[in-house]
Amino acid sequence: MKQLGSMDWLEVDIVFFLEVEYLGRVFRFSGLTMDLSDADGLSYPYIGGLQDVVIEQSMGLVGEITTQEDTVAISIVFPNQNIAKNEFNGKSLEGCTAQLGFVFFRAGKLDNTFDDRNILYKGMIVEPIYGHPDAPSGYVEFSIENQANITEQPLLRTLLGDNLYIEDVSITPNPAIGQSPPFPTLDNIVNVADIHRGKVIPWVFGDLTNVLRENNSTAPIPISPAYVVAYDSTGAKPCYYIICGHATNATQVKVYNNLGETATAPVSTFVNIDNRTYSYFSIDGTTYSWSNSVAPNDDRQVWIEWDNGAPFPNPFGQGDLVGGGDICLFILQQITDNIDYDSWNSLSDILNEYTFGGYVNDDKITPFQWLQKNIVAYLPISIVNGPHGLKPVLDLYLNGASLAPRLKITAGEEWYRTGPIISQNTPEDIINQVMVKFAPNGVTNAYTSRVSISNDKSPIPTLLFGLSPLSAISKQKFGTRRKVVTLDYVYHWKTANKIANDIIQSKSLIIKVIQYSVSIRYGYLQIGDIIELTDNDLGFAGMKAQILKKQFIDNRWVLDFKMDENPLRYGRTDV
Repeated sequence: MKQLGSMDWLEVDIVFFLEVEYLGRVFRFSGLTMDLSDADGLSYPYIGGLQDVVIEQSMGLVGEITTQEDTVAISIVFPNQNIAKNEFNGKSLEGCTAQLGFVFFRAGKLDNTFDDRNILYKGMIVEPIYGHPDAPSGYVEFSIENQANITEQPLLRTLLGDNLYIEDVSITPNPAIGQSPPFPTLDNIVNVADIHRGKVIPWVFGDLTNVLRENNSTAPIPISPAYVVAYDSTGAKPCYYIICGHATNATQVKVYNNLGETATAPVSTFVNIDNRTYSYFSIDGTTYSWSNSVAPNDDRQVWIEWDNGAPFPNPFGQGDLVGGGDICLFILQQITDNIDYDSWNSLSDILNEYTFGGYVNDDKITPFQWLQKNIVAYLPISIVNGPHGLKPVLDLYLNGASLAPRLKITAGEEWYRTGPIISQNTPEDIINQVMVKFAPNGVTNAYTSRVSISNDKSPIPTLLFGLSPLSAISKQKFGTRRKVVTLDYVYHWKTANKIANDIIQSKSLIIKVIQYSVSIRYGYLQIGDIIELTDNDLGFAGMKAQILKKQFIDNRWVLDFKMDENPLRYGRTDV
């Protein structure tokens, strides 16, 4: 594309185009008849007739997943087609892939090639309306919906398959043909699955080997349950416990029960007749007396310390599945193909600094629900559905100091305000003092550690108490606004501390939003992009701002920005 000066852009128009995969070919439409050529010299003709479309894109709140972008309404005439007849013959437009974009047109010439055309939306056609009596047979109205296809199957069934309950099949000594290792075959083995029949076999993940407690000591704690499924009533009387429905990186676990008894046992795996992998341990009565007393009505509650190896391998490389970015990507891969991998990979280092772990035994919660509630809610991102799939967008307030702006601009003729600065939240939403409780103990069902962030000094200095100048600034204006947050899937104080500080960074001040009308040449800016903005009329220079909303109105882009008004970044101590 040619480089133009600011005055040249006053003579430039946008031409929208639409590409639809239908009837085994690609139909191409645009606001005027045109041809675009690619780098190999191939020409792609576009039929005129596409009217101006209403463009409106927006981003959800931090910690939210938005699986659907705003839909776009389209009306068009397909040449040499009778849409109604096609529909009745089973050749439906419903579900066909379509993408909408634009090119620049100046002085009667196109300024784009096929390769650098701008894509705005890519999605599926929904609700086509056809058969209008006063319109050509090829006329149709429809919407393009960029909806990620998300499975609603429960998380555990998605990850572990159908055998997620403790039943006889869990310990059958007959593995699927060619699979190994099988469950131990013992002449006197007794199936005691009735003790826990119907219990959910958990998925366990994360680095659970060391937890920072309130006294600053590090030690593992009992975290996930184990269920007795079999024992041998003779000899050493070995007793067998399932600990998770998958293979692990752990080689040994420490075992606790509700009677105060403990044991240490190596971890083994077996593959059952349905080709499912389980991990288990065994203890025997020769070493541990409580194995002797196991019986079909035994009601011991047994819990595991993962003191030697993590419970779930990292599917993206060596090591364990612990990082927030890897966990998000792993779960999303289980439920959709609409993933923008480049965006996830570019932020993996930042997101994987947040580590999570724990176990899931809720057999009803979906992957989407679990991911939103327990992981994404505590990461410094929104997840939006862009042209290339679901992608993370870093939040300005949490990362503004380190994020390089995509553009530096000064307000003027090309970039002017359309209205006043408004507030996105209210004083009731403010949080300037937070306590984060984390590391739940499976046996006691209590959180074993905590982190507090405030502007008040702790009577006893500790790693688990932090001071925030931003908290002090906020309290001067709004008074003390406290909140207690509990984290069921965090076991490391560094992550808990990050989350506590993120809450103060994002919740302690009023969020200001401002809208600008900008030249069409800035159409490449996307939702979530950071710019560095100077507005002499408002008295600020070099302020970072993040795009929350994007519209196309009267041949100009209208952009809503969240402003980074953190006073500490600009040498101020007021609000």
